[in-house]
Amino acid sequence: MHDLVIRNGKVIDGTGRPAFSADVAIDGDRIVAVGTVTDSAWQSIDAEGRLVTPGFVDPHTHLDAQLFWDPLGSPACWNGTTTVVLGNCGVSFAPVSERDRPLLAETLESVEEIPSRSILASVPWKWETYGGYLDSLAAQPLGVNAAGLVGHAAMRFHAMGRESVEPDRHPSASELDTMCQSLEEGVRAGALGFSTSRTRSHNTPEGAPIPGTFADLDELVALAGVLKGQQKGLVQWVAGFAEEDQIGDYPQARKEVWRMGETQRRSGRPLVFSIFTHELVPTVHSEVLAQADIERANGASIRPMFNARAVLGFHDLASRSPFRSQAWRELYERPAHERLAALHDPEVARALTDLDAETESRAAKAFYLFGPAACEYELDPERRLDAVSAARGERPSETVLRLLRETRGRQIFASVGNNQRLDHIEEVFDYPHTLMGLGDAGAHVASICDSSLTTYLLTYWCRTRGRISVEDAVRRLSSEPADVFGLEGRGRLAPGGFADVNVIDFENLRIEVPEFAHDLPLGAGRWTQSVRGYDYTIVNGQIAVEAGRHTGRLAGSVLRG
Repeated sequence: MHDLVIRNGKVIDGTGRPAFSADVAIDGDRIVAVGTVTDSAWQSIDAEGRLVTPGFVDPHTHLDAQLFWDPLGSPACWNGTTTVVLGNCGVSFAPVSERDRPLLAETLESVEEIPSRSILASVPWKWETYGGYLDSLAAQPLGVNAAGLVGHAAMRFHAMGRESVEPDRHPSASELDTMCQSLEEGVRAGALGFSTSRTRSHNTPEGAPIPGTFADLDELVALAGVLKGQQKGLVQWVAGFAEEDQIGDYPQARKEVWRMGETQRRSGRPLVFSIFTHELVPTVHSEVLAQADIERANGASIRPMFNARAVLGFHDLASRSPFRSQAWRELYERPAHERLAALHDPEVARALTDLDAETESRAAKAFYLFGPAACEYELDPERRLDAVSAARGERPSETVLRLLRETRGRQIFASVGNNQRLDHIEEVFDYPHTLMGLGDAGAHVASICDSSLTTYLLTYWCRTRGRISVEDAVRRLSSEPADVFGLEGRGRLAPGGFADVNVIDFENLRIEVPEFAHDLPLGAGRWTQSVRGYDYTIVNGQIAVEAGRHTGRLAGSVLRG
């Protein structure tokens, strides 16, 4: 008798080959058969009319702390994700000395906007090495599988102290050796490699770029050499493309891509870098991809990772104010449950609409109406605040006030951080070596919520646009990231593989409007989001999510490279 058989489904096995009708049999945490299964089972799922896919791999998250208080890794778990990769962007929780624990927590808040007070109150901090971090995480119940990268910032802090942030401060031979030993320990303990951040937008609490931003090529190659010596692992790289360029062909951005290529060539280990598009530098992504082609032609295995939709920051009555003024600041200083009533106070309303023209104009051009009835990420010019207010003959502040009243605070106003133009998104999306990711699950929790990128690929790029097949979309969400990050046995439905499986009602798959919840430790708030259409998500052979609700089975594990 099998433990579980999924019968009559349309199997998309993660390899990209055409879908086929089959049953999937599971014993323990492994798939034992894909085909016609006549044996009986302790539990059966009728998947007639449903897609049966591998569980998805989210390769760029910052759930390093959240998994200690939220073992589900929500909202990633609602989006078919069964495996997450931690420690991206050069920030991880190890190596760390006892005195530097608050420093790493505050750095993660400064870079990724995860409240340090929540981190310090809920993370056990029983380790110094990265292996110790993985052991502590493995001692917790987990609803998803978790793998991690060692952060360059943590290694520099640990070896060099606070001087590690100084632009001209490079490690001595002994300091670099300490960093390499930390990384070697982490990789031996199961880390998938290391991450580094080289963008000026990732800062310490004091406002300085985080350690590693100004690392020279010798330092980067030395760290990558540890991976070469271990013959495993990859490098995750965040670059500040166009931050140093003043002219149109972006020579510094191209040089950074060359630096990635050189690091990869000397180490022989794969390298994945983050890429966005932005209307203020409308050609930089094209220059970066062109240089990446040159580096690949010269033998470098480097690949971009991309978020294939507009990156939106959300504002509503529960979270953040859409206007910068004294009256709006005072409104948001009230407890969240008092704000709606305050909107109906005539004196408060007069103050909220008494804004200078520049403040209103800036907000009116920056914000789009998002929700509250439907979740649509495509930017419609008619839903930009200035167009909506003009159509009603209102000032923008009057429109915002009216909508917040009418929706009882549920109206969301979305600003676009990156990926403003669809044609730019399509260019990077169509690049043959692009990896899907950069949802930043667990990060920027007070402003964004992009864990639904997996579902968006299926609903928008497959079902709505028809730009790729469902088979290719599933491959890009499962076996491709699993292979690149070295997650053996994940990402495919095949006998012997781990039983991470989704059963999906594809025609009814839908992303819900995000909601702001105060469910972090010490009552801190974050954006979260639910999804419809995942009938079942199975983690290591156990049904974890059924019809949008977690079953309470925490069968996830720490994956070690």
